[in-house]
Amino acid sequence: MTLTIHTAEDDLRQLTMTIEVDEARVQDAMKAKARELGREFNLPGFRPGKAPYEVIVRRVGEEVLRGEAIEDLAQPIFEEALEQEGVEPYARPTLEDIETNPVVLKFLVPLSPKVVLGDYRAFRGEVEDVQVSDEAVEEALEQARVRHQSIETVERPAQAGDVVVLSGSGRFSSPNSEADPQPDADADVDSDSGEEETGDWLFDEERMDILLDDQTLFPDTPFVETLIGMDAGDQKTFSLTFPDPYEHDAEYAGREATFDITLLEVKKRELPPLDDELARKEGKYETLEDLRAGLREELTREAELELKDKTIDDMIHRLMENVEMVYPPAAIEGVIDEMVDDFKSQLSRSGWQYQDYLNLQGMTEDDLRKDFSENAEDRLRHQLVLRQLILDEKLQVEQADIDRLVEERTARFENEALRDSMRQYYSSGHGFDVISSEVLSDKVYDRIRDVLSGSAPDLDVLADEIDEEE
Repeated sequence: MTLTIHTAEDDLRQLTMTIEVDEARVQDAMKAKARELGREFNLPGFRPGKAPYEVIVRRVGEEVLRGEAIEDLAQPIFEEALEQEGVEPYARPTLEDIETNPVVLKFLVPLSPKVVLGDYRAFRGEVEDVQVSDEAVEEALEQARVRHQSIETVERPAQAGDVVVLSGSGRFSSPNSEADPQPDADADVDSDSGEEETGDWLFDEERMDILLDDQTLFPDTPFVETLIGMDAGDQKTFSLTFPDPYEHDAEYAGREATFDITLLEVKKRELPPLDDELARKEGKYETLEDLRAGLREELTREAELELKDKTIDDMIHRLMENVEMVYPPAAIEGVIDEMVDDFKSQLSRSGWQYQDYLNLQGMTEDDLRKDFSENAEDRLRHQLVLRQLILDEKLQVEQADIDRLVEERTARFENEALRDSMRQYYSSGHGFDVISSEVLSDKVYDRIRDVLSGSAPDLDVLADEIDEEE
C-alpha cells in the first residue's frame, strides 16, 4: 500500500517527512494489538486469546488501543516511507509529532551534509622526504642500552649518572608574571599566618626516582650538582634561578625556585656496552650493525607516519579556510556519541566501570556530553572535509591494496601460525576496518603530495577509469 508522504527540506539539511497513514491500515493494526492483549487478559467467559475484538476495546478503551497500535506502526511505516522516497538518513531521525485520528506521523530526518571545497588543486607546496639523522639512530641505541641497564643500591654518596630516590618538593618562589593574575582557588594557605603561599609546584612527591644527569634534569642549572655528594638520609633546602631565556621551557625563564629534598636511596646504574650482545638482547638482531639498521628502519617508519598525518592535517586546515559546508545538527550529536563510546572503551581498558567513573567525578552522562560538545563540531568539520576530499579525488580502497598491506604487516612474524592468525584478524571486523583505513589514509597522503607538486592525475580521466571498471 503506497503511503501519502509530504517532504520539505530546511536550510540545515533536515528533511521534514509527513506521512499520512490509511485508516484501514490503522484498523488492522488495532485488531492485531487487540489479539495480542487478549492473550494477556483473563476475561470471564472467554479462553485466553479468544475474546472478541469489541470486548477488548471495551476493556482497554479505543483511544488507548489506537495509541498502542500507532506506536507499533511508527517504525515500520517510517522505514517504508524512507524506501518509497529513496531517502537515507545521515544521523538519527526523530519523531516530531503524531496525530492520532486520522493518523499522521511527522519525522525529522538528518540528510547527508553538503560540502564544497575550494580550488585546492591550485595548492602548491614543498613535498618533504623523510630523513633520519645519524644522531637519531645513536639516541635510539642509547635507549636500547637503557632498556637493558642494571641498577643496584649502593652505600656511598651520590655520583653523576646514579639513580637516586628522593622525597620532597620543588616550587617557584613567585607566580609566572605572564600567567593569569587571578588568584588560584587551590592556592595553599598557611594556617598560622593566614597568608597564601605564592608560586607554582614543580613537584611534590613522597618518593620518586630520578637520574642524576645535568643534560636532562633541569639542564643549565646547578640542581644535579647540588645533589651530588649527598648520602642516603641527607636533607637539603636550596634555591636556584633558571636562566633567561631558558630554551628547555620558556615558562621557567628567569624564575627562582626553592627545593626541599631528602635523599632516600642511592642506586648505581650501569649501561651495557654497544656490542653484538646488546643487539641479541634486543631481539632478532645478530650484530650491532643489524640493530643499527633495524632502528633506522623503525625510525624511518615512525617519521613517515608522522609526516603523513601532518601532511593530511595541514591540507585539511587549508581546505577549511575556504569551504562551503552545511550539515544537520544531529550530525554533531553523532560525533558526540562516537566520543562517548571511545571514552567508555578507554575506561574499560583501564579497568574502570563507566558509571563508577561518572559517580567519582560527580557528573552525569549529560555533563560528559556537554564537555565533549566543545570539540565535537570541530571534529565533525574536519571529518567532512576529509570525506569530501576523498570523494572529489575518486579515491577507493581495492582488495588488492588491502592484501598487499596485510602481507607487509604479517611478513614481520617468523611463525607461520601467527601470520595466518593476523591475516584472519585483518579479514573482517575491527581488523578489516583498521587495515582499510590505513590503505585509504595512504592513498590520501599520496594524492595530496601529487596535488602539492602539481602532478595529480586529471579528475575526468579518473572518473572515466572508474566507470570502465564498474
